[in-house]
Amino acid sequence: MKQRKSQMMKFLSAMAVASLAIVATAAHAETVPMTPALAKVIEAANKEGAIALRSTGTVFGGAEGAKAAEIAINQTFGTHLKIDWVPGPAYGPMAAIVYQEMQAGQKASTDVYTTTAVQATPYLDKNLFQKIDWAGIMPSRIKPDMVEAEGRMLRFQTVLPGVLYNVKAAPWVKDLKTTADLLKPEYKGKFYTTPFLAGFDVLLAPDVWGPQKTEDYVKKFSQQLAGLVGCEGSDRIASGEIPALAFDCSGGAGNRIQYRGKGVFDNKILSDMAQRREDYLAIPTNAPNPNAAILYTLYMMTHEGQEKLVFDIFGGDLYDFPDSHIHKEVSDAEAKGIKFIDVTIDWWRSHPNLDAQNNALAKLVREK
Repeated sequence: MKQRKSQMMKFLSAMAVASLAIVATAAHAETVPMTPALAKVIEAANKEGAIALRSTGTVFGGAEGAKAAEIAINQTFGTHLKIDWVPGPAYGPMAAIVYQEMQAGQKASTDVYTTTAVQATPYLDKNLFQKIDWAGIMPSRIKPDMVEAEGRMLRFQTVLPGVLYNVKAAPWVKDLKTTADLLKPEYKGKFYTTPFLAGFDVLLAPDVWGPQKTEDYVKKFSQQLAGLVGCEGSDRIASGEIPALAFDCSGGAGNRIQYRGKGVFDNKILSDMAQRREDYLAIPTNAPNPNAAILYTLYMMTHEGQEKLVFDIFGGDLYDFPDSHIHKEVSDAEAKGIKFIDVTIDWWRSHPNLDAQNNALAKLVREK
């Protein structure tokens, strides 16, 4: 327990350093074309005067990332907003808290909710998120196909889960081609997985592998593991303590500013598990500062926001932008014959119960 706490503190410290670097480079504001809708939002946001954020420290850099965002948003939109960040739980529990607050007639404890299709979908029919004309407010950057769930979800990042590995400690990973390779005897005890089986939920879909094939594979896979680690354990992979993680939540650790260019990580996308998964930003229906929250979200979609507060901190950006880093990564993979499954809100809604099935399946690795 002490070791895990120490590792988490090191991770958060690295995130803080990255965020401070962002603050230092936020001196030149990006020019955003003004629209009548945007002008109206800016006026209302200035009256609100604040943005309340609650999340884990890994989301947009926590407290230091909030400072960076405050400077950048005010420079970009000419506002005088103050951002207050407080620690919060992971995506799923955070959605439950906001929903409870709404049911109790209280203001949400966060103005902006960061999520994936997995956590957001159960609340889409419960009026938890506002419908916003994102493309109408900032058409210069936001296109209609970036907006999902009738305006309640806005894509801001695309992630590519794969085998995240230390290039020195696990050079063998580069030779993997399919998930079957991980079952080879020579790789037994050389990699970890997450306790919640990141990435396996999609395989459970009837039109992908289906429940039986996935369960059969996981039973064999569980016997190959050296241990379990969460996706926040990238620092343990960087140190070589953990050679490889199959599969990571995003695959983007090597792109983060504290690791970029150091030759520490690589992410191996396996052909039969290639997924292009979207992350989203949403405004709770009971947000205390909804217009200021819209500006926060819009900034994350600017070129500067994508570079400084998405790619630098998360290690990913949005595929839908043709000049994005992830767009090139996907294009390079597709040129090699990789075919991605696009995990969007619509895809997740059309494949019900995958999360519950995956939770049950994860017991096989936790109880081995």
